[in-house]
Amino acid sequence: MKWKSVLFSELSNKLGDQIVGARWKGRGYFRSYVIPANPKSLKQRANRDCLDKILKHTQSEILDDVDIKAAWNAMALPLLISGYNLVMKYGRKSEIACPPTGTADSPVELTYTCGIPLAKAGIFKITDSTVTEVVAAGGLEAGEDKTVNTGNLAAGTYFFWIADATVLKGADSWPQLYQGCTKWSVDEANGVAKVATVVVS
Repeated sequence: MKWKSVLFSELSNKLGDQIVGARWKGRGYFRSYVIPANPKSLKQRANRDCLDKILKHTQSEILDDVDIKAAWNAMALPLLISGYNLVMKYGRKSEIACPPTGTADSPVELTYTCGIPLAKAGIFKITDSTVTEVVAAGGLEAGEDKTVNTGNLAAGTYFFWIADATVLKGADSWPQLYQGCTKWSVDEANGVAKVATVVVS
């Protein structure tokens, strides 16, 4: 049944607590009003926290630098999206985790899910402000919860990132912090984004 009414031609909000007016492909219609679900489960909170942290990383490490932003935009151009959207897409589809502690001169096992095209994806670590390669581009596997060893680590605190190793500005070489897409995983048990960091002693 079609409704034609001058009174309701622009209706786009709820009418009381019974019906909602909306538009689909330029056509107005009515539907029953339903209270939006927002249970704020631990899983939802953890996912939102991950997105928030990826967003803040993107804003501080990528969008603030004209050359870095241009490098990401160039990579995203064939997909008809912005570099910002590409970082968010890769970050949202990727996760990386590690145990909280490790033993000096021993490897640490990383668990990851890679949402970046495998030919471009790698992993780097940061310690004492130094960024170094763990896995070169093309060295990761498809699928969820894959594992890789870091190689022996000296005592220190390390952060691990899944990154697009091919996004570079100027004469830069891999790895650079701005290539990182995420260092987080979803911690459903606690409702937060968990950082892939390990203290080796």
